[in-house]
Amino acid sequence: MLRFEKRVRNLLEGAIDAHIHSSPDIFPRIMNDIDLALMAKQEGMRAILIKSHVVSTADRAEIASQQTGFPVFGGIALNLPVGGLNLEAVEVALKMGAKEVWMPTIHASHYIAQKDHVPTLAKEVKPDIKGIYLLNEDGSLKDELYPIFKKIAEYDVALGTGHVTPKETKVVVREAARVGVKKIIVTHPLATFVNFSNEEMKEVLDHGAMFLEHVFNDVTRQVAHPITQRMIADAIRAIGARHIIMSTDSGQWLNPIPVQSMGIYIKDMLDLGIPENDIRTMVSTNPARMLGL
Repeated sequence: MLRFEKRVRNLLEGAIDAHIHSSPDIFPRIMNDIDLALMAKQEGMRAILIKSHVVSTADRAEIASQQTGFPVFGGIALNLPVGGLNLEAVEVALKMGAKEVWMPTIHASHYIAQKDHVPTLAKEVKPDIKGIYLLNEDGSLKDELYPIFKKIAEYDVALGTGHVTPKETKVVVREAARVGVKKIIVTHPLATFVNFSNEEMKEVLDHGAMFLEHVFNDVTRQVAHPITQRMIADAIRAIGARHIIMSTDSGQWLNPIPVQSMGIYIKDMLDLGIPENDIRTMVSTNPARMLGL
C-alpha cells in the first residue's frame, strides 16, 4: 500500500476518481486500465472512471472490472476520431455501459486555438484541423446536439462539458437540462483554457449543472500554466462542496500515479482548511451520485 497519513487514508477509503487517463493511448500514460483498478482496489477506493480523448473507454472498463473485481467505468469524448457530434457513437457507447459523454475536448475549436496550454496533447492536434464549435452564428445550439442530449437523458448518465468556451458551456447546460439531462458536469472550469469566474460557475449551477469538477492535474507541470491549490480551495469555499467533484484528471507519465495524485490532492485541500466532511462529499458522495452508485 502507498504511504499516506491517517486523515488522508481515511478519506481515500471509499473515494471515487471520476477522471483518469490510462493506457493504451496515443498520449503517454503511466498505467493501464487493469493496473489502475488493482491499485485503487488495494487502497480501498470505491471505483474509478477512465477517459480517452480519442476512443470510447466503456468496453475497456468492463474488461478491467471483470479482471480485477473492482468497479471501473468508461465514457466517450466527442472528438474527431469518434465522428465529433456523432449520435451513433454515443448510442453505442451507452449500450456498452458508458457513464459519461463529454463534449469535445482536444478537438474543441476553443481548445485548438490554445492547445499549447497542454504541451503533451498539442503535438497530436494537427495544425490543419478545423475544431468543433457547438453554437450557430446566432448563438443557438447546433441541432445535432439535441438528440445526443436526449439519449444521455434516456440512459441517465453524465454529460461532461469538455474543453469548450464558457459561452458554449452555458448554452449546453441550459439546453441539456431543458431536455431532461440531470447529471451535467462542468469539466475543470478553473483550467486556464476554460477559465470560469466564480460568478460563471454559480450561473451554470443555477441553469442546471449538477456539479463542477475541479481536478488535481490543473496544478501540475502537465499544463503550461498551472493554477494553485489555493485557487481550488477558494473556489470550493465560494461555491460549496455539495456542488463539486474532486477528480485527478491524472495518468500522465510525468505526474504521480493516479491513486497517489488523489492522496496528494486530498492532503492539499486539508492543509488549506477544507473540512474533512466536505472533502468526503467531493471525493465520495458526489461522484457516486454522478455514477448512479
